[in-house]
Amino acid sequence: MTARLSKKLAIIGGKIHQNPDGKLLTHVSFGAIVNAFSERFEHIYLSSAIRHEKKVDDDYVLPRNITYVTQPPWTTTINSTIYHTGIVKSYDEAISQADAVFVRGNPVAATKQLYKLCAQQHKPICHWLVGNPMALLQSHQRSNWILDTLGKLYIWGWERRLVGGRKKANGVFLCNGQEISDRYPSEQTHMVVSTTLTKNDFFKRVDTCQNNEIKILTMCYIRPEKGIEYLIDAYARTKIQKRSRLILAGSRARYDTYQKKLDQLIEKHNLQDNVEWRGHIRHDQIPSLLRECDVFVLPTLSEGTPRVLVEARANSLPIISTNVGGIPSSVTDEVDGLLVPPKNPFFLAEAMTKVCTNHTLRRKLILNGYQRATELTVDKFVDLVINCLDL
Repeated sequence: MTARLSKKLAIIGGKIHQNPDGKLLTHVSFGAIVNAFSERFEHIYLSSAIRHEKKVDDDYVLPRNITYVTQPPWTTTINSTIYHTGIVKSYDEAISQADAVFVRGNPVAATKQLYKLCAQQHKPICHWLVGNPMALLQSHQRSNWILDTLGKLYIWGWERRLVGGRKKANGVFLCNGQEISDRYPSEQTHMVVSTTLTKNDFFKRVDTCQNNEIKILTMCYIRPEKGIEYLIDAYARTKIQKRSRLILAGSRARYDTYQKKLDQLIEKHNLQDNVEWRGHIRHDQIPSLLRECDVFVLPTLSEGTPRVLVEARANSLPIISTNVGGIPSSVTDEVDGLLVPPKNPFFLAEAMTKVCTNHTLRRKLILNGYQRATELTVDKFVDLVINCLDL
């Protein structure tokens, strides 16, 4: 077991819900990282926005050996300006008690002040940039033209402040995939792949698609940028002789117009008996769902390096994904997965048919995917952060 450092770490980012008995709850993508750091550092000072209303995916309980330095309840980087003073105060309290600083997310509220505090207090800072908000805004129209344009202008300004802050504090960027790395070129920029995997999260099998019914899974937030309509179109075009089922797992709580569009598309293709909605999947239920299914597909339009592709490979699922964002940095086409262009149900249908019917290809993808996942554990990510912080 790796020794614990006699150092204290400030972690900036995420949203936290505190329940009546004092437990801190958050999303697994953030919580698993905080937990991994808590096992390696003497103490954690966590500066996160408080969320008064618990969300369905606030299902990861944070460890007790952290000090929670509450930020005000801001929800977007736009409305965070209302709480600017309180956010900076939380940053200062956490950073001043720590030996180093780790930041997750982008955009981050009060970015300029965050980096200024690190520079003034001579605290090393490592910033994990998990997504590409500019690419997300460009992938499809999210609102009306005016609001989308204002959003792009805001992101442009935020990126300028981020780059300036990194230079001032001599910080390090960890970027999910080559696409994001290319936006922030420097000797202090490193490409990574998002993960929450521990050594206990692996499940080895040689092949899938052996039962009477083939289960094809996607798991994500059901929202426009995930491209679910193209997956439904593609599934309708697959040529699989066995009985099959498309399982769509993820919350449908938002984007009513989009949800209706998906339901109408399922009805149009007469797939009501073949498509199953599973709703939100708790983080502790994800392994069993992955092990239940035979193929994993992610038809997304914009991504960093989605951890679900790592989790699927760790559970011996052959994967198919679009080749957007940082995904080609995580998946090598025809080696540990199949990559197809976004918004193209014809190529996606062809890939799904190949994986379901070609057992030689499928077994190769499973074997190589599992091996690739062993290189992408959360412990190795923490090792990289510690090295970047020179601790």
